Amino acid sequence: MELQFDVNLKPYNTLGLDVRANYFVDINNIEDLHLAREFCQHKQCPWLLIGGGSNLVLTQSFDGLVMFMAMDQVFWPAEQPVAQRPEQFIVSAQAGYEWDLLVEESIVRGASGLENLSLIPGQVGAAPIQNIGAYGVELKHCLDSVQVFDFDTGESFQLLLADCHLGYRDSVFKRHQSWIITQVKLLLSREHKPKISYGIIADRVTSLSGQPASSASAQQIRDAVIHIRRSKLPDPNKIPNVGSFFKNPIVNIEQMQKLVERWPGIVVYAVDENNHKLAAGWLIDQLGWKGFRQGDVGIHEHQALVLVCSGECTGKEVLDLAKRIKADVAVNFGVTLEVEPRLFDSRGEFYL
Repeated sequence: MELQFDVNLKPYNTLGLDVRANYFVDINNIEDLHLAREFCQHKQCPWLLIGGGSNLVLTQSFDGLVMFMAMDQVFWPAEQPVAQRPEQFIVSAQAGYEWDLLVEESIVRGASGLENLSLIPGQVGAAPIQNIGAYGVELKHCLDSVQVFDFDTGESFQLLLADCHLGYRDSVFKRHQSWIITQVKLLLSREHKPKISYGIIADRVTSLSGQPASSASAQQIRDAVIHIRRSKLPDPNKIPNVGSFFKNPIVNIEQMQKLVERWPGIVVYAVDENNHKLAAGWLIDQLGWKGFRQGDVGIHEHQALVLVCSGECTGKEVLDLAKRIKADVAVNFGVTLEVEPRLFDSRGEFYL
């Protein structure tokens, strides 16, 4: 473990926030985690694990050890079908492997299951924490198990899918913050069944390929998803951002009916017979926030869910704008927005 001191974290977060870490180390293996744990115990300092940096807002410099997840091996089986399900197989990827690279490689290898999750930024280890999802597919649909290191106890253990308690942008890992995911196992299939329940996917497949979406290949769906995401979301390498800043709120049927009466054009998706999901971007857009700028922080001109930074944007400026948007939506719609990225100050995670 090679320890560094007073490290600038601007390259490690996609908002490009200029904050520093007292101590910094790359995590290349489990032994590095043990050594990092011993260091934090000796110094009695807080710790923070970061990966792709696409889902966190660093509001202050960190008064402790920042660990960068650098374990990045992937293990593809030669021929290792799941028992009694020969069309399925398991791939294992370490937490530091790039998520979209894994999606791309899975399709090249003739596997299906991840294509709707194309172009989601970040590392594999972050995927179960948020239960990443897009266009009708969530990680829970293909997750087999995860390997975990408990930074409090130094123990390693496995969690099966059911143990992860995956929900909408939620998981057990949000309630056990000492648990660090070190490896993820995914259940993929050699038999491709296009998942095109979102109409925009079907339309884009047809427009790009000239073929019916019902017969689309995994690559054609990936191409469609990439095309849609690039048209809707800014590239963080060009415009600093963390993607969608707010979760889509879920309301009960009574709330939904009242909102539809007042706002006939409101965008609503049924979750189950009693609950409905609202499009947070639509709510924010109706209140005129899209394209808003104040100093070095603002709302993207084409996507009301995306907060963007420029120049010397600070974490405080990002939070202040997020608070204003939350308050505006609460007053006008009676709905409470939840922040999607994780928020950190000088000592650890906090909630808005």
